[in-house]
Amino acid sequence: MKNKKTLKIVGSIAAGVAAAAVLVLVFFAGWWTRGSVGATPYDWALGIIEQYYYKDIDTDDAGETAVDALVEKYLDIYSAYYTAEEYKQLQESNAGNRSGFGISSTWLPGEGVLVVNALGNSPAFASGLRAGDVMVSGELGGELTSFGSLDDFSSFAARAGEGEEVTVNCASGESFTFAKAEYATSYVLFATNDSAWTFTGEDADELTESAGDAISYLPEGAAYVWLSQFYGNAPAQFEAAMAKFNELGCTSLIIDLRSDGGGYVSVMQRIAGCFENCRDGSLAMEARYRDGSKERYPVYGAGESAVVDADTDIYVLANSGTASASEALIGCLVSYGVLDLGDIYISEYSQSYLDSVGLTAEQAKSGRTYGKGIMQTSFYNPATGEALKLTTAQIYWPDGTTIHDVGLSAADGCRTVEAPLPISGDGQELRSAVGMIFGLS
Repeated sequence: MKNKKTLKIVGSIAAGVAAAAVLVLVFFAGWWTRGSVGATPYDWALGIIEQYYYKDIDTDDAGETAVDALVEKYLDIYSAYYTAEEYKQLQESNAGNRSGFGISSTWLPGEGVLVVNALGNSPAFASGLRAGDVMVSGELGGELTSFGSLDDFSSFAARAGEGEEVTVNCASGESFTFAKAEYATSYVLFATNDSAWTFTGEDADELTESAGDAISYLPEGAAYVWLSQFYGNAPAQFEAAMAKFNELGCTSLIIDLRSDGGGYVSVMQRIAGCFENCRDGSLAMEARYRDGSKERYPVYGAGESAVVDADTDIYVLANSGTASASEALIGCLVSYGVLDLGDIYISEYSQSYLDSVGLTAEQAKSGRTYGKGIMQTSFYNPATGEALKLTTAQIYWPDGTTIHDVGLSAADGCRTVEAPLPISGDGQELRSAVGMIFGLS
């Protein structure tokens, strides 16, 4: 299927991104049970598509007998068919339960394997590996493997058994050792200029100090929060981070949504509730369906200790992989005056990077967010365990704006930050953004 072609699985973690550094993007409303006794999987899927797909399509000439062929032929790249086993694995992953190294990566021509994300509370994260590190080789069982492609790294990772240690060597000269293991994901990292906190433990529910991730060049009173995905217990983690923000008496906040491709609507609704202007019950977003009907998604209020005061200066970092629920959250914050468009800083990729991957700025979506203003709903077939993820609605911000296929850019009043790579961890790109935000040299 089309949307699976960009995916690389490494240690049960989505590791592949397209050359333009566009992550696999999702925006799930949730899942519905829809089945018909005696219906074949194909007939079941065809019925769901004809009833719920977000725009009219003509399937009268459908001659396929396989669901995946049907999805491939008629639907957009965000729709997908899952076998029973695939859907089970997807549900476990979206709940935050994973097994592997915890690395998402892409190939950086002439350099090595670029770490796009080391998932919080994963073995890779615990070892000190971070987004922006470039892996050039790995050691397993006394054998050294050079990474000449993303497939080299994938094959290397696949050879490691559960609990078996590997060492990856980075272009910086640093090496990191870790083993495949089961873990619950920490979706949030919170940092100031002298300390940082992430979530650890079996359920990733323990707010744990991680001083090594402090961002020393943040001004006093400023804080940074990174949100990797809108899944699992991300809302509870974000609330805990905002409670820490208030406890410390911080007055400004940078929300890093770079390469956050989205997740569940319900998670976005809860995170929006952490900001005072987004009152409990306010409109978080609106879904508009093919038949002209509309569905309002309200903001869910956070605990009082986690509500960020309306006087707080809010800034957002974004890039071409900021999509779906991330863009919906931005829209909610903009609609209620929590955030100004001029306080959104979007990565503009360097020409050297664009040349290295053979893309134009337009192809790489450089200097703009992804622009995904549509929503998917997962339909589950109880008779077989299969599922169909289907684009079901167009999404509008509370102020009536839609950014589908457009995204946000300098044309909207946003600012751009030169980025040497699609993601550069807490290095040059973040330092440049912080300098621009606070007027630092």
